[in-house]
Amino acid sequence: MDEDALELLRTQSGLSIDDEGRFLHRGEPITHARTLEVLWRSLERTGDGRYLVRIGRESAYVAIAAAPYAVRGVLDGPAGTPWLFLSDGSREPLDPATLTVGADGVLRCVVKGGHAARFTRPAQIALGLVLEESPPGSGRFVLVVAGVPHPIRTG
Repeated sequence: MDEDALELLRTQSGLSIDDEGRFLHRGEPITHARTLEVLWRSLERTGDGRYLVRIGRESAYVAIAAAPYAVRGVLDGPAGTPWLFLSDGSREPLDPATLTVGADGVLRCVVKGGHAARFTRPAQIALGLVLEESPPGSGRFVLVVAGVPHPIRTG
C-alpha cells in the first residue's frame, strides 16, 4: 500500500478516548483487559500533536474528546501531596502548579511529563474537598500542599 492509503486507514481507525478516559472503538467501550493494557502502553503523541497507538508494525490515530488521560481518583500522599489514579492504571503525584479549571468547571492538570488529564466527577469531588476558597467569598480556590498555597488557574 502507498503511504497516503495507510495514512487514511490510520485516521479512520475508529479508536477514541472519551471524557471519562475510556478507550472506545467506533463509540463502544473496549473492555478486554489485555487489549486495554496494550493500547494504553502504546499511546504516544506525534509531532503534530495527535495521538497514536503502535502495535507491532501497525499504527492508528486515536481521537481525543477532552484529554488523553483522565484522573479517576485522588488520595493523600506524603506531605499532603495528592496522588492521582489515571485512566491507564498508573499513579503519580499531582503537580499543583499545573492544576487549572476550565470554563466548563472541570479540573485539569498535566501528567506523564506533559500530557493533559481531565478530572472525572469522583476525582474532582475528592480533590475539591481539600481546596480552600481564597480569599473567602471570591470564588477563587487554592490547593495547599505542605503549607504552600497553589492557586487554581483558569484555563
